[in-house]
Amino acid sequence: MAKFNLVSLFEDKVGKAFTLAWLVFIGILNILSLPTNWANCQMLKWKKDGGGIICSKKVRRNGEKSSFFRSALFGFTLVELLVVIAIIGVLIGLLLPAVQTAREAARRMQCANKLKQLALAVHVYSDSHQSLPAGLAGSYGSLNAGVNPGRWSGFIALLPAIELTALYDRIMSEDVYMSSWGAGVLTAAQGGSNNPRAFQPNLFICPSNGIGTKPEAATGHTCYRFNVGDNPGSWSVDAQIRGPFGYQAWRPLSAVNDGLSNTLCFSEKAVDEFNGTSDDVKAQVATYAVAATGGFSGGYLSDRTICVGSAVGGKYQYGVGGMTNGFTYYYGWHWFGSHWYHIGLTTTLPPNSPSCYNRAGNYNAMFSATSFHPGGVNAVLLDGSGKFVSETIDSGTAVKFPTPSAPSGESPFGVWGAMGTRNGNESKTLP
Repeated sequence: MAKFNLVSLFEDKVGKAFTLAWLVFIGILNILSLPTNWANCQMLKWKKDGGGIICSKKVRRNGEKSSFFRSALFGFTLVELLVVIAIIGVLIGLLLPAVQTAREAARRMQCANKLKQLALAVHVYSDSHQSLPAGLAGSYGSLNAGVNPGRWSGFIALLPAIELTALYDRIMSEDVYMSSWGAGVLTAAQGGSNNPRAFQPNLFICPSNGIGTKPEAATGHTCYRFNVGDNPGSWSVDAQIRGPFGYQAWRPLSAVNDGLSNTLCFSEKAVDEFNGTSDDVKAQVATYAVAATGGFSGGYLSDRTICVGSAVGGKYQYGVGGMTNGFTYYYGWHWFGSHWYHIGLTTTLPPNSPSCYNRAGNYNAMFSATSFHPGGVNAVLLDGSGKFVSETIDSGTAVKFPTPSAPSGESPFGVWGAMGTRNGNESKTLP
């Protein structure tokens, strides 16, 4: 498997532009520094003339002084200066995009490494507990389960494996109360910035996301999501979850019949600024407050193309078809959990597609993988291998499952859909 080489990329893009700039610069210096013939000349004085610097010399002929002066150009004229500035400007114009490309490639590689660390943490957890962590569960399944039913994310279970044992121990000992399940600024009564929910693990932030500084007492965010599968069913019905991470369900690795190298573990979801007002498809979610909207009907997926049509030109069309903005939900601003829209993703639609959430009825949702990397998203499979998945990956042509109320068998949503299932019995792999 070919590996990404940042040095090679830098040499290809930046190195060539720099070499060209250096050769042109040396050439200009050589032209401007050509020696002048000073034979039989005696330097008398310097004077400015015609934008250059002229050295005037008086020459003796037959032992007598002559009024004949010879001039030699030293330095460069105004026209030459403007030419040099123009050349440098063109070279900078060529160089900057190459530098930006190299920087984004470095950020993308950092992002991919973070995903691999999370996948490794999943295996550390599996080795200790003989199962995968639940994507969403109560207060660790038993503690205070009546207060936090199914609201803690699988990231909490992974904390000891990512060197945050002290935070994990504190959460478990306090059985952190989520009196407000959603994201937002935690009140003084909730502990404010001292609440573990306000802690921001750096591992959960993709460098390319470009999100601003988190308010101190706000819940921490995550750019990385658990794979919930290809079926955007009810968030609290584990039987409808076809991915490896379930709702209050701890599945062993042996339950992944499709193979660890053919099943998605984590991918990305771009996060908007806190209190942002973006309508960008990658960072926001189209929210529907009326049942049977957003591509859902009767609590099941009815037509995924309706969600695709919620956006035009990469922007959500708020106010159309009962769609509202989701700014108050702060999607992705709660790594601690509370709902799949903060920590989960579906493979119903290809990367960088719109996301739709119906908060009426059974709270159905399609949360597409998105990122600010050009052309696709980073992903890591359950075997720990990383991939960059193109937004043009095969995602099938079906608009829904053959039996929406009981999806089974192969995913109808192409290669990307197959990556979301743990037991769809597909023979498909990522390119």
